[in-house]
Amino acid sequence: MSFASIRHFWRTNEPIASAIRLTGWYLLIAGSWVLFSDRLLVAIIVNIDELTNWQTIKGWFFVLLTAGWLGIERWRTMKHQQRINDELRAANAALQELNASLEQRIMERTAPLQMANQALSELNQELETFTATISHDLKAPLRVIDGYSQLLLRFHIQRLDEDGQQCLHSIRTAVAQMNQLIDDLLEYTHVERKTLHHSVIDLSGLIDELLGYYADQILEHHIVIERDLRCTHLYADATGLALALRNLIDNAIKFSARVPQPRLAIGSDVHNEMVRLWVKDNGIGFDMRDHERIFTIFQRLHPQETYPGSGVGLAIVRKAIERMGGRVWAESSPGVGAVFYLEIPHVGLSEPSAAH
Repeated sequence: MSFASIRHFWRTNEPIASAIRLTGWYLLIAGSWVLFSDRLLVAIIVNIDELTNWQTIKGWFFVLLTAGWLGIERWRTMKHQQRINDELRAANAALQELNASLEQRIMERTAPLQMANQALSELNQELETFTATISHDLKAPLRVIDGYSQLLLRFHIQRLDEDGQQCLHSIRTAVAQMNQLIDDLLEYTHVERKTLHHSVIDLSGLIDELLGYYADQILEHHIVIERDLRCTHLYADATGLALALRNLIDNAIKFSARVPQPRLAIGSDVHNEMVRLWVKDNGIGFDMRDHERIFTIFQRLHPQETYPGSGVGLAIVRKAIERMGGRVWAESSPGVGAVFYLEIPHVGLSEPSAAH
């Protein structure tokens, strides 16, 4: 044991070291007292009775000395403990003051954020009211126009010449387009505001459900459906994913229905810790210079009369997937069809065998 270790052991206030030191001092003092005092008394006093009395006095003296020493040690221990308690109280007071200061700073820093959140909440509420107003007030006159045009078509069509009948059909087409545009706009704003609810999705079942919406069109145009589902289950927002896939399937059917032997392929795979899905058609395609444009709201590449639509569908797809932390892109050339890709973060799930 080094001198520094001995010095530390002698000065430390740790309980075990203090107890060992106290015991050592007691043994040293008591042993020395017993040894030397007895020899001294025997050498000085010859009378046995006097020796016994002096030994009794010596014993009481030792008891008093020991009691005084133990009292001093106890006083030193209590003083040390009191100093520790004072330091702890001072540290707790400083900590409480620091906590109060931090809380005050946090309140000062977060006050603008809370105000912004409150303003955003009020803005969302106003937007909800606004969209409800759009849905009701804009559609109300459309319903009137649609109703009267149906009456004209049913009861007064024979009174109209060919141009009049064409105008009536154009009115009804325009009403249907306006209704669709309002619905798509409401859907777009809903995607922006809705809360995400992630769950495990059976992709094969979801595709069956979505294709069921278009069963009549698929049968009418003899569209061949192909599947390549290498990833059959994924963890995502079911509503957002269904909305994105539905719009892509709708586009694929719309732009491939007029080509000979139309085909629609739907696939999925896991790539670089992302679930990648794709919807491919052999329709009219588009120029890749228009890639970013097609995902912008109200942007159309084809006349309304040729391919009906609101120009909102692909914007909804991008918004829904990006809110899940994913991305959307497309690959195409004019006349050879297009393939649209969706990627969302992959959460490891036990996979059944791939469906084909």
